[in-house]
Amino acid sequence: VLTLLLTVTFMNGEKLGLKVITDEDAETYSGSTYFTKNDKDGDWEENEYTTHISLDGSDGTIDGNGAYFLNGNLVISQAGWYVISGSLEDGKIVVDASDSSKVWIKLNSVTINCSDDACLRVNQADKVFLTLADGTENSFTSGSSYSEEALSDNTGGTIFSHDDLTINGSGSLTVTAEYKHGIDVNDSLVITGGNIKVTAPQDGIHVNDSFRLMDAMLTLDVGDDGVHSDDELYIESGTVLISSSYEGFEAVTVDIVGGDITIYSTDDGINAAGDSEDGSQLSYAINISGGDIKIIPGGDGIDSNGDF
Repeated sequence: VLTLLLTVTFMNGEKLGLKVITDEDAETYSGSTYFTKNDKDGDWEENEYTTHISLDGSDGTIDGNGAYFLNGNLVISQAGWYVISGSLEDGKIVVDASDSSKVWIKLNSVTINCSDDACLRVNQADKVFLTLADGTENSFTSGSSYSEEALSDNTGGTIFSHDDLTINGSGSLTVTAEYKHGIDVNDSLVITGGNIKVTAPQDGIHVNDSFRLMDAMLTLDVGDDGVHSDDELYIESGTVLISSSYEGFEAVTVDIVGGDITIYSTDDGINAAGDSEDGSQLSYAINISGGDIKIIPGGDGIDSNGDF
């Protein structure tokens, strides 16, 4: 009887006046929200559960729970809030939490060098929020060849994430990749703030799902695509300078509604293209309804296999 009552209550919760709470940051969320409240919160306040970490070469100090040092790396193993300062000479930040965990990481003047792997790698989480603290300069630099362990995991960037990643805040981050991409995300990447500079031999930003940008400064100096998405590329506002690239933007669909965008490319400035995993025909489109866009191409300015 109790089970029946609970089932009826859940099925008719809204009719009974119960408020339905939707987690728009969950990977399972399929709504149309471009940017969530957490995505845009680049000035989140610390609380009694915040863990403070000071990096010092190959280790450091931890004041709080949910993190530990292992073989010169900082491992974050639980959901929660983490404020990090200092430097690692040859190590990385690893997020390895449960698949339902949301992790907030605030970089407060952090320098990380990692010779054979990503400087920040997200092995598992539900979503990670990487915040650039106001007034700080942060840098990630990775080497030209990755370890067998990293390569077996298809690690492809100085920042590498298996799960959804958001970058926000008002500080700066310099990403220098000598192997493959600058930022490589298997799921979706959202950027809602910060001054981010990326140098990479291949793509500056490479995502398997969607890429969304607002209110940030993005400077890319790359050998292949400035931003590559296997799905959607959406720009609402902000400043983008692609100072060197083969193609500036490449995605199945490119939507630009605002922003100040300058693209230097040796081929297409904006290209709607991509391949489906199952070989089916994709619907390509480029939609530009706003923004100040300058393309200095070596090939086509805008190239679409579908609608424009």
